[in-house]
Amino acid sequence: MTSAFKHVFHPVQTSLILFLVLLGSTLCSCRSVPVTGRSQFLLTTESYENSLGAESYEEYKAEYPVSTNAEYNAALERCGNAIKAIANEVGDASDFEWEFTVLDSEIQNAFCLPGGKVAVYSGIMDGMDNEAELAFVVGHEIGHAIARHGGERMSRSILQSLGAVLVEAVFENETINAIYGTTTELGVMLPYSRSNESEADMIGLILMARAGYDPSASYTFWRRFTNNAEGSSKLESILSTHPCDSDRIKAMEDNEPMAREEYNNAKIKYGFGKKFTHKK
Repeated sequence: MTSAFKHVFHPVQTSLILFLVLLGSTLCSCRSVPVTGRSQFLLTTESYENSLGAESYEEYKAEYPVSTNAEYNAALERCGNAIKAIANEVGDASDFEWEFTVLDSEIQNAFCLPGGKVAVYSGIMDGMDNEAELAFVVGHEIGHAIARHGGERMSRSILQSLGAVLVEAVFENETINAIYGTTTELGVMLPYSRSNESEADMIGLILMARAGYDPSASYTFWRRFTNNAEGSSKLESILSTHPCDSDRIKAMEDNEPMAREEYNNAKIKYGFGKKFTHKK
């Protein structure tokens, strides 16, 4: 009996010790997200995240040509620097080595990698009316960076993997392992991803407003940009990494009065900024 007990639980005890060590590390890595004040726990260091960001940024620039569109480049430089100044104030981004690049591609997307590496694809700028819409997109992406959402994703993945080791050691059953994987993905990982997107929307709205851009450009752009403003099906919402578009638009509208106060207090007001001509 004693021998069997050791045989079954020894790997569990080992995994549990590892889990407690990581949990302790998590609790020691406590910080508050800028703007929202949400408490978060991280297993990764900011310097590690930034190094990964710098490496990935070079890979993107090697894959996509840098745009030669002078209008787009100038607009990104202007609003990027304005929002960067606010992000440095509220987000403790003193270690960031900021870069702003327009990538020449029809892809309708943008990103800010850890460490302040910002890229906007020309495809999404083709659909923008003015610089304030660009400011919201850039603010949203920078929001991800100063909130260290990338580090959170890595930390959650580590804990999810560690949990899988524990489940496998305890039950030694492939069906239970599969149930664990599906449950944690749908019940934990994807909801966290959607909440990160909503948080980045909020941070981006405040950053653009404090930088002097009219916050109403957030939802006017998103209404026009999205092809699904009426919302998605329940199943699609559960499986998505992003909140449904109608919920995002409503949140932007609901938070606009608060952002409007920030805008009214901005030292310099750009309003909607320059209107794009979209000349090639």
